[in-house]
Amino acid sequence: MIYKISKLQNNYNLDIDIIEITNSNNYKVKFYTLGGYIHEVHIPYLHDNSLTEDVLLGYNNFDDLIISADYFNTIIGRVCNRISNSHFILNDNEYKLFPNTPPHHLHGGKDGFNKKIWKIDKIDKNKNAIRVTLNYLSIDLEENYPGNLSCKAIYELNNDNEFIINFEAYSDKDTIVNLTNHNYWNFHGHHKNYQNITNHKIKILSSSICETDSESIPTGDLQNVKETKFDLNNYFEINEEFLNHGGIDNNYSLLNHDQNNLCASVFSLITKMGAEYYTNQPGIQFYTGNMMQEKYDGKYGKEYGVHYGMCLETQNFPDAINHTNFPSIILKKNEAYNSSTKIKLRNDF
Repeated sequence: MIYKISKLQNNYNLDIDIIEITNSNNYKVKFYTLGGYIHEVHIPYLHDNSLTEDVLLGYNNFDDLIISADYFNTIIGRVCNRISNSHFILNDNEYKLFPNTPPHHLHGGKDGFNKKIWKIDKIDKNKNAIRVTLNYLSIDLEENYPGNLSCKAIYELNNDNEFIINFEAYSDKDTIVNLTNHNYWNFHGHHKNYQNITNHKIKILSSSICETDSESIPTGDLQNVKETKFDLNNYFEINEEFLNHGGIDNNYSLLNHDQNNLCASVFSLITKMGAEYYTNQPGIQFYTGNMMQEKYDGKYGKEYGVHYGMCLETQNFPDAINHTNFPSIILKKNEAYNSSTKIKLRNDF
């Protein structure tokens, strides 16, 4: 296990660190302290571990990370996903949020955690794992959320080829919190097999999704996935017809799921690379890149477009603060928030 830290040279005079971790099997992750942005995830080929594929979409130019309205591979908070009509009531007080998808609030608002500079708190290393703890203090009423929220994001890579993402938070007032990571995966990689996300297989072990209206706002009901396109309990091959008919952008319920058991799995039929997901969160949002832009200036001289990446975002339910039957996202004063997700990277599907 090795790691290195360097400074990101940029025209904005921002103090941003780059952390790169490589395990003993030549799996590698590379990320920035700006938004916890994960720039690269490398998986080696089974037949030759000196050859790797970078299986994460990413920005070719740092400026795009600064100005983009997208959320490639970043920490999303204080509250990920949507809050209907950009408001909520907590302890009889109404809080009005920024409507960045009018009239609704998305992924933390105008300048969410994805645009904040996090600081390296500590780095723990042993022979089997390297763990980097980042911290950020979100001050009271930042984006109009109550409470000074002290946050930690902990990224770990180990020799079991597991990329583990933990979030911890504490507040000095009652508030709401729902953090996630927004990785855009494409397990075909960026070399000769580069293409959109067709020829992937996906499995999500869930019997229901949060039913949504035409604006992707939850109705409050859970919809059974049986005999619908949302039933992914057995491996489903992503194809053009599926994507052309809207793909998926929905939160799957994991309410009856044990965090030690697999909840989702995805892999490329071409490279045989992919990931298995394990989490303590009650939901996982599966997004097939339906609302991506027509063109992005991607890494390695590649151009990305609609359906070139997919996301598996472990989280609490969308708009949970406005639905009393959903798991609560209220974080009480001086209590601990903890989200844990293990992403088992594999090259042998």
